[in-house]
Amino acid sequence: MGRAGMLPRRRTAAAGAVGLALLLGGCGGSASDDAAVTVPEASVTDAGAGAGAGAGALPTDLPTDLVLPSQTASAQPTPAVTTGIGALRGTLVPKHFPFPKDATPRLVSAEAQATTVALSGVTADDVIRYYRQSMPSAGYTFQQQNIAGGQTTLTYTGYGQRVQVNAGGSREVTLVFTGG
Repeated sequence: MGRAGMLPRRRTAAAGAVGLALLLGGCGGSASDDAAVTVPEASVTDAGAGAGAGAGALPTDLPTDLVLPSQTASAQPTPAVTTGIGALRGTLVPKHFPFPKDATPRLVSAEAQATTVALSGVTADDVIRYYRQSMPSAGYTFQQQNIAGGQTTLTYTGYGQRVQVNAGGSREVTLVFTGG
């Protein structure tokens, strides 16, 4: 190669060496170790924003050795709630389902496709009258009524399920939710 071909390579190498010297000098090579270093506010905020966190937010995904309440064994088992509205959580009974004012619901059974609830504190006649009036306004459609052996069964559909109201006779008042 001639001298003309070597000149651009030397310039590139020289420029790289100057750049490397400036980089090393900027990293504290020639600066005093006692000099205060300030970090621009924007760089701190931008680093957190990239991870989806707001400015000043603490990380939440770091491992911890703290014992959380859910990791500790309970000394006494928690009794299962079977009476009241709280007993119906996690069953097929919708949150908005109407109950007569004086009725106390009791969870009889809760399966994946069927939930049975018994009502106390109300008479069979009052329950039948109440659900005939309240179910349509609660978004349920009347399907049929059966009366046999003093037992009245009202069937409604709505919200992807079927609800049967069973009242009368010597049996307790029950609601059966199926589907889901």
